[in-house]
Amino acid sequence: MEIYTFDKSLQERLVELAEILSSRDKIVPASQIQAEWSFHVELVLEPVGWQALWRIPRLVCENFQIHYPTIVVVEVEQVDFSDLSALVKITAVQEEIQLPDKYDVPLIELYPTHNQENNVLDMVGTASCIDQLRFFYNYLWMPWDLDDDDNIDWVSVHLETRIRLFFDMKRGIISNETSDIIRSLVREGREIQQKISRLEDTISEGEESHTDIVDGGTACQLMKLHFRLQEIKREMEVLENPAMREILVMNQTSSLNNDKIEKKESKVRCKAGHFVWLGGTLEEMKETINRVQASLPAELFLKISGSLLETLHVCDAGDIVVVGKGTHQIKGTGSLEDGGTIRGIYSSEHTILNTKDTESATSLLDFSGNEVLLENVTVDVGDLRAAVIVRAGATVILNCKICALNHSMVKLGVVVLPGAKLIIENTAFENLGTGLVIYTKGDVFMHNCSFKNCAEGIQFCGDGKLSIKNCFLGYFKEYAIRLETQKYLNDSKPKCGGIELLENVSEISLEECKFEGNGKGDVMLKLWKPLVSKMQNE
Repeated sequence: MEIYTFDKSLQERLVELAEILSSRDKIVPASQIQAEWSFHVELVLEPVGWQALWRIPRLVCENFQIHYPTIVVVEVEQVDFSDLSALVKITAVQEEIQLPDKYDVPLIELYPTHNQENNVLDMVGTASCIDQLRFFYNYLWMPWDLDDDDNIDWVSVHLETRIRLFFDMKRGIISNETSDIIRSLVREGREIQQKISRLEDTISEGEESHTDIVDGGTACQLMKLHFRLQEIKREMEVLENPAMREILVMNQTSSLNNDKIEKKESKVRCKAGHFVWLGGTLEEMKETINRVQASLPAELFLKISGSLLETLHVCDAGDIVVVGKGTHQIKGTGSLEDGGTIRGIYSSEHTILNTKDTESATSLLDFSGNEVLLENVTVDVGDLRAAVIVRAGATVILNCKICALNHSMVKLGVVVLPGAKLIIENTAFENLGTGLVIYTKGDVFMHNCSFKNCAEGIQFCGDGKLSIKNCFLGYFKEYAIRLETQKYLNDSKPKCGGIELLENVSEISLEECKFEGNGKGDVMLKLWKPLVSKMQNE
């Protein structure tokens, strides 16, 4: 099904949103924004009887215990204009999954389709209205806005600056580092606002039932969350200001130039080794040092640290980081994102990497360098969406475990983006929704890998290369290999079955692999749709 898409300029977005939110020529405080949207949506949106694709959000997929992402065809039976939501009837699903017949869905999760049974409906206007609403709430509305003073006109204060911020990030005017900071702050703010809402609901329920459930700890937690939200608000107010952003960019450029000069002048800082050790007895230290000595070149300049988080913050691209026993909390990959080595000096079960900050990113490790090596570690996805993202270059993963210690249907192991290359050997995937996701034109070689307690093994979007040798792909809840393709299907109907479905698929090579006990089949061929793929990643 083809959906409506819109590619609008900064000026187009600014004019149409200003008209929607200021149509009645009065001050519109933050508390009135949703009412203005309700007024506009009721005038423009078709109230009933139109078809759309519903992109089921990650948390809803988790509640339904279904694969993520999942997209279904729905028919709108009723629109709640005040709540900006719709009651939809699910009319078609691509797979055998259990969903309720009807569900209340936020309008921004719906994507109207071109083909409608009722040709009288104004679907261009309806789709454009939902696109405007989705753009506003996804990119312009901030979780702290409702705390603003009602005497402040939200439109004149925030609308243009936030639209310009979005387009500056989209066009690359703002550096990747600053853009990452902005996204992290917004993501953390939204998560904090959700936590605040849940705690306040708990307190309200306690008051209604006359039970004393609000202890000092809950009140203190709520207070800390409010304080942190205000800190994020102040940081974002600086970043939203174009003049302040220009000063920050100039300062970053100056700092980068100084760093380059210092590195050129330093003969020692060509490449360094870092040893992260959490501590232990003298005997343990001796044993550990011997292992470190065996893991690093003798001529390498070595530094010792007690924190992997701090080490990743200060090291340079190309450096080697060896990690001792223990659980190491990190927040991003630091400069090793652009190349380098993270190596455990013991086996993977003894060295665990997990997240320091669940709101900071979508993945624990994010690589885009020419050469990256990850060896002898366990990577726990925790509450993040993915354990490892390979964006560009070549990443090698050896003797590792990629897992979600809190099992989830929606967690991803390793994600390989278009044009990136992954070599992964002797590695186990455990308790994940999907172990390995390969986007179009990704290149992956797997050797001697296994999967355990995963919903799905490999999702491959085709038009790339996937070579699997001596791997075990068994006991998945769904499929061992899901191939999304336009080349090997004659119609839109999926095909499920054994590995014989891959006999004519030139992009996939299987050698000495074992398939066993998979819930829905060893292989699924599914139609890949570029528009739907775009919608999934919006």
